[in-house]
Amino acid sequence: MIIKIFRPLWSYDVQKTEEWLASMAQKGYELIRINRLTRYFYFQQGEPKAANYRIVFDKVPNQSLSKGLLIFGWTKVLQSGKWVVTMNRLPLEQIRALPDREGIVKHNKKIMYIFMGILIYLMVALLNVILISTIALSVSKSGHFNVFNGPYGFIPATALGLSIILCIFTVYSLITLNKTNQRLTEEFIQPNKQNGEGTSFLKDRLSKNEEKRLKSSGQLVMKWKLGWMYAPDRLEEWLEEMEKKGYNLYRVGKTGTAFYFKKGKPRKMCYCADLQNTADTNYFNIHTDSGWVCLYKSSSWSQKWVLWGQEYVPGKAKPQIYSDKLNQLKLARRIALTYSAMFLPLTILYMYIIGLNVRLSTYSNLDRLQIINMILYAILILMFGSYVSRTWLYYNRLRKHHQ
Repeated sequence: MIIKIFRPLWSYDVQKTEEWLASMAQKGYELIRINRLTRYFYFQQGEPKAANYRIVFDKVPNQSLSKGLLIFGWTKVLQSGKWVVTMNRLPLEQIRALPDREGIVKHNKKIMYIFMGILIYLMVALLNVILISTIALSVSKSGHFNVFNGPYGFIPATALGLSIILCIFTVYSLITLNKTNQRLTEEFIQPNKQNGEGTSFLKDRLSKNEEKRLKSSGQLVMKWKLGWMYAPDRLEEWLEEMEKKGYNLYRVGKTGTAFYFKKGKPRKMCYCADLQNTADTNYFNIHTDSGWVCLYKSSSWSQKWVLWGQEYVPGKAKPQIYSDKLNQLKLARRIALTYSAMFLPLTILYMYIIGLNVRLSTYSNLDRLQIINMILYAILILMFGSYVSRTWLYYNRLRKHHQ
């Protein structure tokens, strides 16, 4: 007997889908087909069996599994488009090799960029609606304005309802896919190396009460460093200077802006703030194998800042993550281009809105709300403009340094 089950958002959380497939196998339902368009899973009833499933995203159609995966018991169940479902009958603790997740992470990121574009479009449309409504209220003689009145009022009401539904679904998709990517990325990262265990620093994590006690005694110091990602070289220099003064970096806050230092002995430390679009397993393992310790990793889906640190012996060469000058310049240029793409469109939009309000002021006086909006837009223009300029100044400093 063949049954089909509808799973519309199964690819949003592949780990949850894998657990569901394993539970279906234990009930005697063997997966035989997936319809990507209708989102249906087809099962054939048989004998209950224990199985571990792994779903991967492979751009190469009908590619066979690697010899390493075959040796450890992995078999290819099916392939639907670029989605591949693999299975292993061995207990999970006996499996020494697992299929790669990087394809899913990259695929999810592409979908997230699309959803982010939709969300930005909806926000811009909302700003335009607010602006037009404000203008309409200011010129209305009756003092009120309602677009939902009249025989065609259902059209804007329907559009508003659909926009709200789309906005909620977009936000949900971004949050869910981001959480999935975080779990998939951390699936194979060596935890001991990532957390800094076994190194000469970032070990013996204190409890909150112990941190409070050390703060009150002055042995633990917390300092804020806001906006350091727009000039990461300044952060690296500042951390290294703190180490020379005997302030040893203990940990970094979750937001990446709070830095906690223990009073100790001066150390020769090298720090590197690195921006990665996709910080995958290989990225972390390569650097940890070279002696670097991951001190902080941002949770942003669109860009991932990673702060690395390494202690070295005085008199020896300072360690470098990127020994090639060209790679360092490429990183600095990518940082500048990334933040320019993020903030320049918004800056231009806000400048356009201010210019529109200025032109309207020649026909009628601006009310208090319009004046407040212009002030807020001006503050945002200055703030976003400073972000963009600081990143390009960082790139220029690095380029001059390597000349």
